[in-house]
Amino acid sequence: MTFSTVLQILALIAFILAAVGWKYRKTEPLTIGLALWSLSLLIGMNFSRISTLILLLAFIAFVVAAIGLGYKKLNLIAIGLALWMLSLLVEPVLHIS
Repeated sequence: MTFSTVLQILALIAFILAAVGWKYRKTEPLTIGLALWSLSLLIGMNFSRISTLILLLAFIAFVVAAIGLGYKKLNLIAIGLALWMLSLLVEPVLHIS
């Protein structure tokens, strides 16, 4: 079992905890799951690609959201998900290989 697989299993557990409504203080299990999942994808990626750097920014947004920090009315989960989608679309749209 690879480290990436272990992270994905932990993300699944975090998603299940979020689904049943578990919380601990300001910690949100949904963002923990998203952070673990994005980290599992980052492992082994080539950091010279722009999509990987954008996914790294999404991971940082999820981590900041997971520890309960925020800025005014910005939704860090939505920002992280938007960055994640951008990381998936930037190379096919711009035809970068």
